[in-house]
Amino acid sequence: TEQTSKEERELFVKRSSTIGKVTLLTRTFGRGTDFICRNQQLLLNGGIHVLQTFFSEELSEEYQIMGRTARQGDSGSYRMILLDKELEWVLGSNWNKILPKITVTNLYSELHKQRTTKYEVKCKSKELSIEQCKKEHNLSKEFMKSIIESKIEQVKQFLFIQNKGPNINTTKSRTILLMDATGSMSSLLSAAKDTVCTMFERVSIILKEKGFDENCFEMQFVVYRDYDCGLDKILECSNWESKGSNLRTFMNRINSSGGQGNEAIEIGLWNAVQEV
Repeated sequence: TEQTSKEERELFVKRSSTIGKVTLLTRTFGRGTDFICRNQQLLLNGGIHVLQTFFSEELSEEYQIMGRTARQGDSGSYRMILLDKELEWVLGSNWNKILPKITVTNLYSELHKQRTTKYEVKCKSKELSIEQCKKEHNLSKEFMKSIIESKIEQVKQFLFIQNKGPNINTTKSRTILLMDATGSMSSLLSAAKDTVCTMFERVSIILKEKGFDENCFEMQFVVYRDYDCGLDKILECSNWESKGSNLRTFMNRINSSGGQGNEAIEIGLWNAVQEV
Protein backbone atom coordinates (compact mmCIF):
# COMPACT_ATOMS: atom_id res chain seq x y z
CA THR A 1 0.00 0.00 0.00
CA GLU A 2 0.96 3.68 -0.02
CA GLN A 3 1.92 3.39 3.66
CA THR A 4 4.66 0.84 2.90
CA SER A 5 8.16 2.26 3.32
CA LYS A 6 10.30 2.87 0.24
CA GLU A 7 12.75 0.10 1.18
CA GLU A 8 9.99 -2.49 1.71
CA ARG A 9 8.24 -1.37 -1.45
CA GLU A 10 11.35 -1.99 -3.57
CA LEU A 11 11.78 -5.43 -1.96
CA PHE A 12 8.15 -6.41 -2.64
CA VAL A 13 8.42 -5.28 -6.27
CA LYS A 14 11.55 -7.41 -6.79
CA ARG A 15 9.96 -10.44 -5.11
CA SER A 16 6.81 -10.11 -7.22
CA SER A 17 8.87 -10.82 -10.35
CA THR A 18 9.81 -14.35 -9.23
CA ILE A 19 8.12 -17.73 -9.66
CA GLY A 20 5.38 -18.64 -7.20
CA LYS A 21 4.78 -15.11 -5.89
CA VAL A 22 1.36 -13.42 -5.75
CA THR A 23 1.58 -9.73 -4.91
CA LEU A 24 -1.47 -7.57 -4.07
CA LEU A 25 -1.09 -3.86 -4.84
CA THR A 26 -3.31 -0.79 -4.72
CA ARG A 27 -4.06 1.12 -7.93
CA THR A 28 -1.35 3.68 -7.10
CA PHE A 29 1.31 1.17 -8.14
CA GLY A 30 -0.31 0.77 -11.55
CA ARG A 31 1.65 3.81 -12.70
CA GLY A 32 5.41 4.27 -12.71
CA THR A 33 6.34 1.00 -10.99
CA ASP A 34 8.69 -1.22 -13.00
CA PHE A 35 8.15 -4.96 -12.50
CA ILE A 36 11.18 -6.16 -14.43
CA CYS A 37 11.46 -9.93 -14.64
CA ARG A 38 15.01 -11.36 -14.56
CA ASN A 39 13.93 -14.93 -13.83
CA GLN A 40 14.46 -16.93 -17.02
CA GLN A 41 12.16 -19.78 -15.96
CA LEU A 42 9.34 -17.34 -15.29
CA LEU A 43 9.86 -15.77 -18.71
CA LEU A 44 9.78 -19.21 -20.33
CA ASN A 45 6.50 -19.88 -18.49
CA GLY A 46 4.96 -16.74 -20.00
CA GLY A 47 6.26 -13.97 -17.79
CA ILE A 48 4.48 -11.82 -15.20
CA HIS A 49 0.67 -12.03 -15.25
CA VAL A 50 -1.23 -8.91 -14.13
CA LEU A 51 -4.80 -9.14 -12.86
CA GLN A 52 -6.78 -5.89 -12.61
CA THR A 53 -9.75 -6.27 -10.25
CA PHE A 54 -11.57 -2.97 -10.89
CA PHE A 55 -12.72 -1.04 -13.95
CA SER A 56 -10.72 2.18 -14.38
CA GLU A 57 -12.52 5.50 -14.74
CA GLU A 58 -9.93 6.53 -17.33
CA LEU A 59 -8.56 4.42 -20.17
CA SER A 60 -5.08 5.84 -19.59
CA GLU A 61 -4.96 4.23 -16.13
CA GLU A 62 -5.98 0.90 -17.61
CA TYR A 63 -3.16 1.11 -20.16
CA GLN A 64 -0.69 1.96 -17.40
CA ILE A 65 -1.71 -1.06 -15.32
CA MET A 66 -1.55 -3.27 -18.40
CA GLY A 67 1.98 -2.00 -18.97
CA ARG A 68 3.24 -3.34 -15.63
CA THR A 69 3.91 -6.63 -17.44
CA ALA A 70 5.87 -7.48 -20.60
CA ARG A 71 8.42 -4.79 -19.76
CA GLN A 72 11.26 -4.08 -22.18
CA GLY A 73 10.15 -6.69 -24.69
CA ASP A 74 9.77 -9.53 -22.15
CA SER A 75 6.90 -12.01 -22.17
CA GLY A 76 3.85 -11.21 -20.04
CA SER A 77 0.07 -11.29 -19.88
CA TYR A 78 -2.86 -9.26 -18.55
CA ARG A 79 -6.46 -9.90 -17.59
CA MET A 80 -9.30 -8.02 -15.94
CA ILE A 81 -11.58 -9.73 -13.40
CA LEU A 82 -14.49 -7.62 -12.12
CA LEU A 83 -17.06 -7.92 -9.33
CA ASP A 84 -20.50 -7.25 -10.80
CA LYS A 85 -21.80 -4.93 -8.04
CA GLU A 86 -18.72 -2.71 -8.35
CA LEU A 87 -19.83 -1.78 -11.89
CA GLU A 88 -22.65 0.38 -10.55
CA TRP A 89 -20.61 3.55 -11.06
CA VAL A 90 -20.39 2.92 -14.80
CA LEU A 91 -23.71 1.16 -15.52
CA GLY A 92 -25.87 3.11 -13.05
CA SER A 93 -28.19 2.08 -10.25
CA ASN A 94 -29.92 -0.51 -12.48
CA TRP A 95 -26.64 -2.37 -13.10
CA ASN A 96 -28.13 -5.65 -11.87
CA LYS A 97 -30.80 -5.46 -14.62
CA ILE A 98 -28.49 -4.18 -17.35
CA LEU A 99 -25.61 -6.60 -16.81
CA PRO A 100 -27.51 -9.85 -17.66
CA LYS A 101 -28.50 -8.31 -21.02
CA ILE A 102 -24.88 -7.78 -22.06
CA THR A 103 -23.12 -10.74 -23.68
CA VAL A 104 -19.67 -11.74 -22.45
CA THR A 105 -18.08 -10.86 -25.80
CA ASN A 106 -19.58 -7.35 -25.73
CA LEU A 107 -19.05 -6.66 -22.02
CA TYR A 108 -15.80 -4.73 -22.29
CA SER A 109 -16.92 -2.63 -25.27
CA GLU A 110 -20.16 -1.69 -23.49
CA LEU A 111 -18.34 -0.76 -20.28
CA HIS A 112 -15.83 1.28 -22.26
CA LYS A 113 -18.66 3.05 -24.12
CA GLN A 114 -20.34 4.03 -20.84
CA ARG A 115 -17.00 5.09 -19.35
CA THR A 116 -16.29 7.32 -22.36
CA THR A 117 -19.70 9.00 -22.07
CA LYS A 118 -19.14 9.74 -18.39
CA TYR A 119 -15.64 11.02 -19.08
CA GLU A 120 -16.90 13.42 -21.78
CA VAL A 121 -19.51 14.82 -19.38
CA LYS A 122 -16.80 15.24 -16.77
CA CYS A 123 -14.57 17.09 -19.25
CA LYS A 124 -17.35 19.51 -20.22
CA SER A 125 -17.93 20.26 -16.54
CA LYS A 126 -14.21 20.85 -16.10
CA GLU A 127 -14.28 23.36 -18.95
CA LEU A 128 -16.93 25.39 -17.13
CA SER A 129 -14.91 25.20 -13.93
CA ILE A 130 -11.76 26.36 -15.73
CA GLU A 131 -13.57 29.37 -17.20
CA GLN A 132 -14.83 30.30 -13.74
CA CYS A 133 -11.34 29.95 -12.28
CA LYS A 134 -9.94 32.16 -15.06
CA LYS A 135 -12.33 34.93 -14.05
CA GLU A 136 -11.35 34.60 -10.40
CA HIS A 137 -7.67 34.52 -11.36
CA ASN A 138 -7.94 37.68 -13.46
CA LEU A 139 -9.78 39.48 -10.66
CA SER A 140 -7.02 38.47 -8.24
CA LYS A 141 -4.37 39.78 -10.64
CA GLU A 142 -6.20 43.10 -10.89
CA PHE A 143 -6.42 43.20 -7.10
CA MET A 144 -2.66 42.67 -6.73
CA LYS A 145 -2.01 45.30 -9.38
CA SER A 146 -4.21 47.77 -7.49
CA ILE A 147 -2.26 47.11 -4.28
CA ILE A 148 1.08 47.66 -6.03
CA GLU A 149 -0.18 50.87 -7.65
CA SER A 150 -1.80 52.06 -4.38
CA LYS A 151 -5.27 52.24 -5.94
CA ILE A 152 -7.05 52.17 -2.60
CA GLU A 153 -10.60 52.49 -3.94
CA GLN A 154 -10.19 49.47 -6.23
CA VAL A 155 -8.68 47.49 -3.34
CA LYS A 156 -11.59 48.41 -1.08
CA GLN A 157 -14.14 47.54 -3.76
CA PHE A 158 -12.56 44.11 -4.36
CA LEU A 159 -12.46 43.29 -0.63
CA PHE A 160 -16.04 44.52 -0.20
CA ILE A 161 -17.34 42.23 -2.94
CA GLN A 162 -15.30 39.22 -1.75
CA ASN A 163 -16.45 39.54 1.87
CA LYS A 164 -20.02 40.63 1.26
CA GLY A 165 -22.51 38.29 2.90
CA PRO A 166 -26.25 37.84 2.35
CA ASN A 167 -28.52 40.83 2.89
CA ILE A 168 -30.35 40.06 6.13
CA ASN A 169 -32.89 42.82 5.48
CA THR A 170 -34.27 41.32 2.30
CA THR A 171 -36.34 38.26 1.47
CA LYS A 172 -34.10 35.23 0.94
CA SER A 173 -34.37 32.69 -1.82
CA ARG A 174 -33.01 29.36 -0.63
CA THR A 175 -32.33 26.21 -2.61
CA ILE A 176 -31.23 22.82 -1.27
CA LEU A 177 -29.12 20.75 -3.65
CA LEU A 178 -29.76 17.17 -2.47
CA MET A 179 -27.62 14.52 -4.13
CA ASP A 180 -27.07 10.79 -3.99
CA ALA A 181 -23.34 10.33 -3.21
CA THR A 182 -23.11 6.57 -3.68
CA GLY A 183 -20.62 5.02 -6.08
CA SER A 184 -22.75 5.22 -9.24
CA MET A 185 -23.10 8.99 -8.86
CA SER A 186 -19.37 9.80 -8.94
CA SER A 187 -19.46 11.49 -12.37
CA LEU A 188 -22.52 13.61 -11.52
CA LEU A 189 -21.00 14.59 -8.18
CA SER A 190 -17.84 15.67 -9.96
CA ALA A 191 -19.90 17.70 -12.46
CA ALA A 192 -21.78 19.43 -9.63
CA LYS A 193 -18.50 20.47 -8.00
CA ASP A 194 -17.23 21.92 -11.27
CA THR A 195 -20.38 23.86 -12.15
CA VAL A 196 -21.63 25.21 -8.81
CA CYS A 197 -19.94 28.60 -9.27
CA THR A 198 -21.48 28.94 -12.73
CA MET A 199 -24.85 28.13 -11.16
CA PHE A 200 -24.47 31.01 -8.70
CA GLU A 201 -23.32 33.32 -11.47
CA ARG A 202 -26.39 32.62 -13.61
CA VAL A 203 -28.76 32.99 -10.67
CA SER A 204 -27.15 36.36 -9.90
CA ILE A 205 -27.82 37.55 -13.46
CA ILE A 206 -31.47 36.48 -13.29
CA LEU A 207 -31.99 38.20 -9.92
CA LYS A 208 -30.51 41.44 -11.26
CA GLU A 209 -32.78 41.29 -14.30
CA LYS A 210 -35.81 40.85 -12.04
CA GLY A 211 -34.76 43.73 -9.79
CA PHE A 212 -33.79 41.61 -6.75
CA ASP A 213 -30.68 41.84 -4.59
CA GLU A 214 -28.23 39.34 -6.11
CA ASN A 215 -27.09 38.31 -2.63
CA CYS A 216 -30.52 37.19 -1.49
CA PHE A 217 -29.89 33.73 -3.01
CA GLU A 218 -28.46 31.02 -0.75
CA MET A 219 -27.79 27.36 -1.37
CA GLN A 220 -27.12 24.38 0.83
CA PHE A 221 -25.41 21.25 -0.53
CA VAL A 222 -26.53 17.95 1.02
CA VAL A 223 -25.51 14.40 0.15
CA TYR A 224 -26.83 11.07 1.36
CA ARG A 225 -25.42 7.56 1.02
CA ASP A 226 -26.38 4.04 2.14
CA TYR A 227 -27.79 3.17 5.54
CA ASP A 228 -24.84 0.84 6.12
CA CYS A 229 -22.33 3.71 5.86
CA GLY A 230 -20.90 5.17 9.05
CA LEU A 231 -23.02 7.69 10.95
CA ASP A 232 -20.84 10.53 9.69
CA LYS A 233 -21.31 9.44 6.05
CA ILE A 234 -25.06 8.78 5.81
CA LEU A 235 -25.77 12.51 5.58
CA GLU A 236 -23.38 15.42 5.03
CA CYS A 237 -24.59 19.04 4.88
CA SER A 238 -22.94 22.36 4.12
CA ASN A 239 -23.85 25.68 5.69
CA TRP A 240 -26.15 28.00 3.79
CA GLU A 241 -23.87 29.87 1.39
CA SER A 242 -24.40 32.98 -0.74
CA LYS A 243 -21.09 32.50 -2.61
CA GLY A 244 -20.37 29.66 -5.00
CA SER A 245 -16.68 29.53 -4.08
CA ASN A 246 -17.53 28.88 -0.41
CA LEU A 247 -19.89 26.07 -1.35
CA ARG A 248 -17.34 24.56 -3.73
CA THR A 249 -14.78 24.43 -0.90
CA PHE A 250 -17.20 22.22 1.07
CA MET A 251 -18.13 20.12 -1.97
CA ASN A 252 -14.49 19.34 -2.79
CA ARG A 253 -14.27 17.37 0.46
CA ILE A 254 -17.19 15.13 -0.55
CA ASN A 255 -16.45 11.80 -2.25
CA SER A 256 -18.79 9.14 -3.57
CA SER A 257 -18.81 5.77 -1.80
CA GLY A 258 -21.03 2.78 -1.10
CA GLY A 259 -23.98 1.85 -3.25
CA GLN A 260 -24.49 -1.80 -2.30
CA GLY A 261 -27.07 -1.19 0.44
CA ASN A 262 -30.37 0.68 0.77
CA GLU A 263 -29.93 4.37 0.05
CA ALA A 264 -30.87 6.80 2.81
CA ILE A 265 -32.92 9.17 0.66
CA GLU A 266 -35.50 9.43 3.45
CA ILE A 267 -32.82 10.97 5.69
CA GLY A 268 -31.98 13.46 2.96
CA LEU A 269 -35.62 14.46 2.50
CA TRP A 270 -36.10 14.67 6.28
CA ASN A 271 -33.18 17.12 6.46
CA ALA A 272 -34.71 19.21 3.67
CA VAL A 273 -38.00 19.44 5.59
CA GLN A 274 -36.13 20.56 8.72
CA GLU A 275 -34.44 23.36 6.76
CA VAL A 276 -37.67 24.72 5.26
